[in-house]
Amino acid sequence: MLDSLIICYVKCGHFLHAFSLFEKSVLDDDAIQMLDVSTFVALLKACAHLKDIDKGQEIHEKVESLGFMKNEHDRDIIGNAVIYMYRKCGSIANAQEVFDKLPSLRSMECWTSLIAGYVELGNGEKAIYYLEKMQQEGIFMDDVAYVCVLKACDNPGYKSKGQEIHDEIVKKGFDTCLVVGSTLVDMYAKHGSLPEAREVFKRIRTHDVVSWTALIGGYLEHGNNSEEAFNCFDEMQCEGLCPDAGTLVCCLKACGSIKSIEKGQKMHSNATKLGFDRDIFVGSSLVDVYCKCSLLSEAQVVLFMLPTRNTVLWTALITGYAELGSGEEVLYFFEEMQNESIIPCDVTYICCLKGCGKIGALVKGEKLHSEVVKMGYESEILVGNIVVDMYAKCGLLTEAREVFENLSVQTVVSWTALITGYAQLGESESVFLILNQMLEKGIKPNFVTFVNVLNVCSHAGLVRKGQEYFELLGVNDYGIVYTPEHYSCMVDLFARAGHISMAIELIKKMPFHPSIRFWLSVLGACRKWRNVELGRYAFEHAVKLDIKEPAVYVCMFNIYADAAMQDEANKVESMILANRGSHDNWWIEPD
Repeated sequence: MLDSLIICYVKCGHFLHAFSLFEKSVLDDDAIQMLDVSTFVALLKACAHLKDIDKGQEIHEKVESLGFMKNEHDRDIIGNAVIYMYRKCGSIANAQEVFDKLPSLRSMECWTSLIAGYVELGNGEKAIYYLEKMQQEGIFMDDVAYVCVLKACDNPGYKSKGQEIHDEIVKKGFDTCLVVGSTLVDMYAKHGSLPEAREVFKRIRTHDVVSWTALIGGYLEHGNNSEEAFNCFDEMQCEGLCPDAGTLVCCLKACGSIKSIEKGQKMHSNATKLGFDRDIFVGSSLVDVYCKCSLLSEAQVVLFMLPTRNTVLWTALITGYAELGSGEEVLYFFEEMQNESIIPCDVTYICCLKGCGKIGALVKGEKLHSEVVKMGYESEILVGNIVVDMYAKCGLLTEAREVFENLSVQTVVSWTALITGYAQLGESESVFLILNQMLEKGIKPNFVTFVNVLNVCSHAGLVRKGQEYFELLGVNDYGIVYTPEHYSCMVDLFARAGHISMAIELIKKMPFHPSIRFWLSVLGACRKWRNVELGRYAFEHAVKLDIKEPAVYVCMFNIYADAAMQDEANKVESMILANRGSHDNWWIEPD
């Protein structure tokens, strides 16, 4: 009666009641003798469910003292239950010890339970080792065992072992089994072997959400094929299957990767209909999609509708604002996150420090730096780099330099952050000095480094120096391709220095079509240096790019006005009035 009651309590999830009865039976020699193997198996399962290793060890000791582990009939059943309990409590060492003490002829269940323990810990090497030993001992494997050992083959480098097991599965006819087939699809998908995954998928007699989700996930993770993933989603629905939270997360990830708001909203609608819109994982994915599509208001709505919010959710929203350069919103939502007692991660701090640098929020940046140090994140390269960047952009170059010197590794990003700070203050000599130190240490500059160097040359009027660095960019093995930003710096440099013809020649030689900003730079220089002829040339090219851009007409009007060419200035005024269909003259700069 007592043993049946304990088993009943465990089956109903009343674990503490079961333990209470067990404690009473321990005090009564007659009662404890009445408990059979199935009772102890039930109690060990309760310990596994609660992850209560202390109670589990107590029950294990009682099992040993009662001689169940020595009984040939009972030892495999109870041994497997003890291994399972330790495995679920996270003590694989204890599980291994119990396994090793079992007689050499262990059951399939004991082998697979131990292998599953190593799989759950991510120790593929050990899992494969015991899989091979199991095979050497000729242990018969059923579909459940194959599912377990296939998961061990998910790890990189074990695809061939997975294929070997797949061959065995085919010989035994388990490949058409839904659970085994789904696990095979998942294994091949995780190895990026999508043709094999699809072939296995086709052989499964009936599909379920798990097998479809495995295939969809494979196309996203390794094929980077969002279109095929969406096709699979549509096929799944055509089979009359409803997606689960995992499927929606996969598809939302695809929406974010291609920044498809239309598909994202469709998935959001599906999630709402199926009741998953308040699921934390689906919610996180929705926030991520809306942020990547720059729909931050929608991301906020999703976030605040969720019953609970975590670090991932808040960081996704904060990252979205950081990427848009909205420093104020970044810091506002960071405070909201802290008000909910959510602990930030390193990415959260990176975004917030970036926001501080963007808006020059020095006091907040210093406070964040202090938090970063307390949390132990300062030693991380990305965090350290952004702290340097924040101080540099706020103009505190002494502090930026101090953090920079204490970095464990000084990368091109940290060097460039320092260069950017000095460039913003116009300290050209310091910029050139730091660049030379960087090159001497064998650090290759990136395209941002040269943009800053060329900018400082432009503002300092260092034409020859700028030309040298511009040419250096092309002849050295830095792996940098000239970008519009580099050419823009050089055009600006020539224009500011009065070398307008050189600026125009450079624009003509560019390997890409110039945007209107290049011609606006030339027009600005033409007004400064009172060059009407080249100003007219730049104006003609600018209006071909954008006939309605007011700044172009403003520049040309002022060039004519400064040259006392009122008739020509009036013609420019007439052109913009004709374009706008209006008689206001808001666009004319006051003298």
